[in-house]
Amino acid sequence: MLTDFNPARPGKIIQDLGPIAGPLEGIAGDIICCINNGAGASVLLLGGIHGDEYEAQIVLRRLAERLTPADVTGRVIIIPSLNFPAAQKGKRLSPFDGQNMNRCFPGKDDGTPTERLCAFVTRRLFPAVDILIDVHAGGGDVSVVPMVFGFATEKSVVDDTRLNRLMEAWGYRFVQHVDGIDETACGAAKLADLASIEVEGGGGRMKPAELTIMEDGLLRALADFGPIRPQLAPAPFSGVHFTAGPEGQYLAPWPALVEHCVALGDKVESGQLVARLHPTGGRSAAALEIKAPMPGYILRQTEHAFVAKGQLIGNVGSPIDAT
Repeated sequence: MLTDFNPARPGKIIQDLGPIAGPLEGIAGDIICCINNGAGASVLLLGGIHGDEYEAQIVLRRLAERLTPADVTGRVIIIPSLNFPAAQKGKRLSPFDGQNMNRCFPGKDDGTPTERLCAFVTRRLFPAVDILIDVHAGGGDVSVVPMVFGFATEKSVVDDTRLNRLMEAWGYRFVQHVDGIDETACGAAKLADLASIEVEGGGGRMKPAELTIMEDGLLRALADFGPIRPQLAPAPFSGVHFTAGPEGQYLAPWPALVEHCVALGDKVESGQLVARLHPTGGRSAAALEIKAPMPGYILRQTEHAFVAKGQLIGNVGSPIDAT
């Protein structure tokens, strides 16, 4: 555990998270960056909870390097790669305990490496900030439209009205409304009466445009909330609030090769062609047409050409009135 960690220390401090997880063969540890300057709002930025979601890790590492105390008007704590044991091995889950970090919160001080890292976040960092921003991507399996969703309680510093305004400040096209899961970082934050926002976007191959979208969204939101000075002009919200559940998923009925017929973010009607599944063998080349299960927007698509039976091909989100 980081016994000398002090989130209120003035200026910019960078420390090593390695001692929290303990000695792990072939793992170098990773950084936590804490910047304090003034009595303004405070935020915790987390990346890399899933080790293969590298967009967030790149963007948050850039911010940790670039931001100075002069840029900050409160407190900014940045962990680019919380699950560094997985990230440094090119894995989604830690190879040292095999646990899904986003199902291990609030963690255990004397648990596995994954559980100890979760416990440090919930016990040492949650009490030090006004809001958690947990940054994700699609990983190696799916591509995801840039979107945000969040949670607040009656006791959190950020209430639901302010949370909705903050999510719209990202400038993203999509704001999701979803029920939380207690064992996730955002779920644990809600149980601790800490407001949280989860960011999604990207996946598959690393694309410069998606990294820019993620970084710009964070900079706009941080300036709107108050812990950093504005670095970009605000982007007025002109997007969609939506929900997404299992009823919007379309899955492979058998092993096949996927041809997507719509793009991420496209608006579709119920019954519209969204994908074709081509056979993996045999004399027939006939493809199965996959239709949209409901009207809405394409939020996720598999990055795999081959899908197994029951594997997600994509999913559709349904617009709602959030006013």
